[in-house]
Amino acid sequence: MIFFLIFATKSKNMFTFNRLITNICLFAGLLFIANSCKETDEFFSSKEDKTVTEEINSFDFSTIRSVDLIVDYSAFNTYGPVRFSIYARDPFVKGIEENPYWIDESIDPLFTDYTDAYGKYDATVTLPAYAKLLYIVTGDLYVSQKRMLAEVVNGVAKAVAEKPLPSASSRNITRAPVASAATNDMSKFYNLSYKIDAKGANTGVRVYKDWLTPLGTWDAASGRPNYLLERTAANMAKGLVFDDADLTGLYNAAKAALKSTSSAGAELLSQADMTLQKESEVSITMIGGNTCWCSTLGYYYYTDATKPKKTTDMNIIMLFPNTMNEYYADKPSCDFQGNIGVHNGDAVQLMYYPNIAKGDFSGATTKFPAGTKIGFIMKTNGWGSQGSGYGLKQGVGGIGWDCERKYNTWPTSTDGLSYCDATGMSGIGSYLNPTGASRTAKFGYTAKDGTEYAIVSFEDANNDLNYSDVIFTLNPANAFTTLAEVGDNKTSTVGVFAFEDMWPERGDYDMNDVVVNVKTEMYFNNNGKVTKQAFLMTTYQKNVDFVNGLASRLTNLPSNATITMKRIAPGVTDVSKAVTANFTRYDDTTGRVYYLTDKVESELGSTYIIEVKYASAIDATKTAEIEPFIYRAEDNNKFWEVHIPYAKPTSRMNTSYFGTANDRSNPSKGEYFVRQGLYPFAFYLSGTKAEAFFDTILNKGGEINTIDVFYPTFLGWSSSKGSKNEDWYLNPKGK
Repeated sequence: MIFFLIFATKSKNMFTFNRLITNICLFAGLLFIANSCKETDEFFSSKEDKTVTEEINSFDFSTIRSVDLIVDYSAFNTYGPVRFSIYARDPFVKGIEENPYWIDESIDPLFTDYTDAYGKYDATVTLPAYAKLLYIVTGDLYVSQKRMLAEVVNGVAKAVAEKPLPSASSRNITRAPVASAATNDMSKFYNLSYKIDAKGANTGVRVYKDWLTPLGTWDAASGRPNYLLERTAANMAKGLVFDDADLTGLYNAAKAALKSTSSAGAELLSQADMTLQKESEVSITMIGGNTCWCSTLGYYYYTDATKPKKTTDMNIIMLFPNTMNEYYADKPSCDFQGNIGVHNGDAVQLMYYPNIAKGDFSGATTKFPAGTKIGFIMKTNGWGSQGSGYGLKQGVGGIGWDCERKYNTWPTSTDGLSYCDATGMSGIGSYLNPTGASRTAKFGYTAKDGTEYAIVSFEDANNDLNYSDVIFTLNPANAFTTLAEVGDNKTSTVGVFAFEDMWPERGDYDMNDVVVNVKTEMYFNNNGKVTKQAFLMTTYQKNVDFVNGLASRLTNLPSNATITMKRIAPGVTDVSKAVTANFTRYDDTTGRVYYLTDKVESELGSTYIIEVKYASAIDATKTAEIEPFIYRAEDNNKFWEVHIPYAKPTSRMNTSYFGTANDRSNPSKGEYFVRQGLYPFAFYLSGTKAEAFFDTILNKGGEINTIDVFYPTFLGWSSSKGSKNEDWYLNPKGK
């Protein structure tokens, strides 16, 4: 019949024909949509009616839980607060022989905080509900137990570090500081100046001059110097040794700058050797070490006019024959034969020899001229073969392990003077340093009184690049050129908010009308307190029929906090390209609201940033929280809003929507944005990123599919009110 009408109308005139075609198409479309909606309603009803028996679903669709967390590192001398992070899976990169505790930076922690000054932590924290076995990880320089496991049982998780026993061979060797014969014999060092072959034999190829020993002798068994400075009031007054308060500050500065589980920041690696700004006495104080290797440390000095042009131009003075310290003294995997050469806080005064280039030590003085540059060199495992009963393998035979075979390595603090060649060494490939680039990090620590101290840290090989193998500081204060200052420590956590925009009508519940990736950055000071937060909110969506706005509500916000607003344009990945924004602010009774955009679709892919700077640093558990929601402006300054279930709307909300259509909100009972069925209008997914949904709910290929089509265990989770399948959104269909 439709065909007949079309034919007849066309015989009259084309205008009438076109109009009829339009009407018929519209009518057919309406029939199709109506039928689709009917089928969709029946589909939803058939799914939900099988399991739902209550008027409203009392489940809040929350993916988080509160956990009473207890972490204890007090078995170690932590020298202040310990930073730790929590993961739901092992974050360490697999298959890295050189450093088995290397953090995979692509895995975001679920939570990060600091212990108290004694290494203890006890607080209630918020974690994803799926996180039942917690990996508690620290990169703290002074805690050798990098990973602990804790199971969440009845809302409590507890992890207590235990200082491991030393290896049997280490326990059987008499340890320093039991005195042995004093010596300055260089014959038993492990080739301080010559290359070795794959068997450890001297090749006769000289790389550096013979090291010099004018400072004095050391213990023949441990390598501990006999010329250490005493921590007397006189030496403290001269600025040559540190008191306990200064040492604590230096330890915390080192902990803030360096992590044993990750590479050092590039900004710390660009510093040249320090230049004395005035005539000064100089001392070096050891403040840490994060390696099993028993290396040897020396110093040299020069001016711009006398800078060594090649490695054999350097005049190297022995400082510490053996840099092994107590940090690794009780690590079972570190069989160093009981040789503890230094303790944290050990100090040595450097001497200036004006005629050292001629091999003449006359005229020695403690005063270094202004303009002098002081550099440092380390021979990796230089103390590695100290004779029977104290060393590792020698030649082809011997006892112990053979790590000293791996490298011909001399890291220095001066560009052009380092050397590394492992060509032909068994099982480790080739580690080369043909440019002689510096192998140290250098940064400054400013004490409360404004004085600045220089800190130097070595990377003893070319593998993990954490630059935490030997760490020391230099006196006097303010005598060196300005150094890079260590800023606040930053960490980040992630989560996703997903919204249905047909509320209060029944939706399609594919949860992709507005998707907001929320990255929360925390900035901690050296005392483990938060100085600043940054909330970065990036928008995504699939196909929508409505124009939605995006707002965010800040709660738990101190009145004296300073807010900075920024925006990153779509497609821009460099955070430094963020521009200043001016989001409309509304001080609501429920919190401070910022309206980020009134048209999400027109700015899709934008990142909206709200930074919160605290007037006084606060605990991480007391910082501000953010809740994005979608909105549409209506008449009389009222708003249509959708929040996560049970979240209270703002005072601008048009409350006449409550209780209509598919909504079952009851404000008098504090019930908002709830319904009868198994699908919510919105939810927050803790501990994941929006990228995880690119192949599911944000895939342009799928249309009008409920969330459980992509995530088969969703309904098991929602029908059990969250007691089952807590990790449903980590397990998409087909994965």
